[in-house]
Formats: sequence, C-alpha cells, structure tokens
Amino acid sequence: MAFGLFKRNVAADTIIMGGKIYTQDLNLPWAEAVACKDGKIIAVGDYEALKDFEGRNTEFIYLENGIMLPGYIDTCGHPVMNAFADSCLYLKPGNLEYTLAQISEYASQKRESRIIFAYGYNENILNDMEPKETRECLDKISNDKPIVILGMSGLHCWFNTFALEVVKAAAIEDEIDTVSLQYLLSVLEPIDFDTMPERVPYDMQKYSKRGFTSVFDCGAPEFFASIYQNMMISLFHEKMIKQRFYGSLLINRDADPRMVIHKLKQYKTNCIELDGLINFNTLKLIVDRTQDQNFLSSTFLKDICMEAGDKGFNVHVDAIGKKAVFETIDAMESVISAGYKKSSFTIAHDETLTPEELINTSFRQEIKESPGTIYKSDIDWLCIQNVNSIEMAIDILTIDGAIQLGIDNDYGSIEKGKRADFAVFNDNPFDLENLSDFKDLQAVMTIIEGKIVYNALESE
Repeated sequence: MAFGLFKRNVAADTIIMGGKIYTQDLNLPWAEAVACKDGKIIAVGDYEALKDFEGRNTEFIYLENGIMLPGYIDTCGHPVMNAFADSCLYLKPGNLEYTLAQISEYASQKRESRIIFAYGYNENILNDMEPKETRECLDKISNDKPIVILGMSGLHCWFNTFALEVVKAAAIEDEIDTVSLQYLLSVLEPIDFDTMPERVPYDMQKYSKRGFTSVFDCGAPEFFASIYQNMMISLFHEKMIKQRFYGSLLINRDADPRMVIHKLKQYKTNCIELDGLINFNTLKLIVDRTQDQNFLSSTFLKDICMEAGDKGFNVHVDAIGKKAVFETIDAMESVISAGYKKSSFTIAHDETLTPEELINTSFRQEIKESPGTIYKSDIDWLCIQNVNSIEMAIDILTIDGAIQLGIDNDYGSIEKGKRADFAVFNDNPFDLENLSDFKDLQAVMTIIEGKIVYNALESE
C-alpha cells in the first residue's frame, strides 16, 4: 500500500528506502519507503508500491537498515544568542554590584580584546544614578578601551567614558546632532565578525548531529536578531542552511503596538523568496510579575496580543511568576475568543499549575505550553526538559513541536503533501532504555526538502 494519490507517470525526485520509517501518521505509523518531489512527500508506504514513482532521474537514499523519523523541531532554541556567545558576555540577573562583578571578571579574561561588550543588565539598577556616575562605575573596570553594555530590553545602553569619547568624535565627524543607540553600536562595532562565519555553521552542525531540521529562536534583542537574519540570508544564498530558522521579535516592555507590528512585518518581508528556510512570524514577549516594577503592563499585553492575532502572527510568551502565567492566559484567550484562529499561542514558564487552577481555561488546549526559556540559552534539549518518556520526547520534537509553531500542515509527520524534512539514525530511539541515552543518540543524516543536508560520514 502507498499513501499517495498522484498519477503513476509522476516520477519522484528522490525515493528513500532500506530501513524503518516512523511517520507520526496515525493511519500509517510505520512505512518502508517515501517518495519525494519538489521538496514535498508524494507517497509513503511499501517499497513495492512505490516502484511506480521511479523515473529515469530518480535518486535513491538508502537508510542502511536504520530508522527515519520526521525531522526534529526545537521549540526552545536560542540560535541567535548562541551565535554571539564568542563576542558578548550574557549577564545573569542581579543588582548593580553583582552586575559589575560579572563585567569586571569578563574584562579580566578579555585583556587583548579591543572592546568589552555585554548584554542583559536590568535597566532599573541605574535608575537612581546620574549618567556620569554610571560611566564612572565602568571606568573603574577599564578606562583605556570601550565598555558597552546593552540593557535587557535592547533599547538602552550603558557605557564608560572611553566609549563616550569615541562616539562623540565620530558624531562630530559625521555631523550627527543626536546619537541614537543604533549609531552608537555602529560606531563601536562590539561584535567580532571574524568569528561569526565559523560559529553559525558550527551551531548548525551541532543541531544536525541531534537530528534537528527546524529551530525556533526564543527571542533576541533587535540588534542581535537583525545581524543574525542578514547572516542567515547570506548562508541561504551560499546553500549552507542546515535547519529551517523561525525567528521572533523580542519585546519586554510597553511600546506602541503599531510600531511593534510594523517591525514584525519588516522582518517577515525580508524572508520572502527564501524557500521557507528562513521565517519570521512570531512576537516574543517577556511578562515578569516577580519584580517590583512591571516593564510590560497588563494593558499592553492584551493590546499587543490582539494586534498580533489580528495580523496573523504567532505569540510566544515567557511568563515569570504564576501571576504572569494567568495574565497571559487571559490575554491569549481574549484573542482566541475574538475569532483569530490563524495564530499559534504558547506560554513558556516554570510554574507548577494544578488542574483545578486551569479548569476554566483553554491552557494546554488552544494555548500551548513549554518550559521557560529565559537565561537558558546554554541548555541543550530544553524543549523536552519536562518529559518522562522517549515516546513523549519524540512527539514534542515532531508533531507537537510543529503544532506549537503553527506549521503542522507542512511539518511534524511523514505524510503525503507535507515537506520532506527527515532525521535518520542507525539505532531505533524507541529501543533505548532511557532519556539520557535518547539525548546521546547521534543522527547519521538529516534531510530537508528531500535533499541530504547533513551526512555524518562526510562531516567526519
């Protein structure tokens, strides 16, 4: 039997066979072969039934008695921030003294660097200080090279006197009257672009080894996100993409909803004609109700969720604190009740919620759930952190991951009409004893659009 309704004279570009194929299709959970054409699956079933799809130019991919699954989807990834890890210190949350201690230690390790760059300080720690005082704090760490620290919001910068003088001189030369954050960063150039061309392919290779063909980025400030998107577009033209990329726009404080949506539309427009390999369709919010001051208000949360739903954008919220979780549920349910069904809604959190607390909500039904993602860019397999079985892990990495990102019409299972993205292993993950062994399992091949993008033998 073959699940494919194309005429028999349609020849496949590729037929994959020679092992077990786990499809995630309830009508045909296991198969022997898959036929692909133009990047999509045209038939799934027994090899004998798929012989009719062989043509003069059909290529074959042999599984060598291995097992093929739908390509894994990381719904809790941080590819953007990871790409800049060699150029930037990611600060842990804390008060002024703790933040300065982190910067000082980092500076002592980077004595040969021309600039000290960090991201993630809580802008509130400088509220009671004059600009000169803030600069003097950093001058004590270094007064002979620029120090520039980007705030958690991505909208504010903290710098030392040396950096200020460099920017002042540049502004005078360029006849700039008002120095914007964008201009300041363009003058200081805190990113080491010599390492970026190596780091991004390295991270892609790391994902490939684990079987990932799609990665969702859980949010990065616009400074990082815009550079990364441009780099991905360059890699696309060089045919070096090894995972589909799903970007998001990070917002963690009140803003003009119209401007936020406008920015989302710009990023999405940049992805047109990139064959679905680079995508940007998600608004990422951080709602923290454990702090004294709410950067992102309840009113803005509801308004921006409604605007995103109206324009068909997905919404992914990291909710910190139980109050934040229920505020977010309320905001998302308002959008769903308004009839906006095209968007996907996800709440990432680390709270323990009882069935009784959720009985009158659509949480875990129309609203999806994932582990909290803030300050966790260094954790591998974060998306399956809370599972207790290999079967559940595979569901989250395939069909459930696709549903969360709103892409289950094209990905997450091996069915006729869906995109031909697969992960191949020598050993059957269902036969492994525990989740630790599952996480250690290495893919031998990953396939996107019916074409091999990673082959372990060739990579070695």
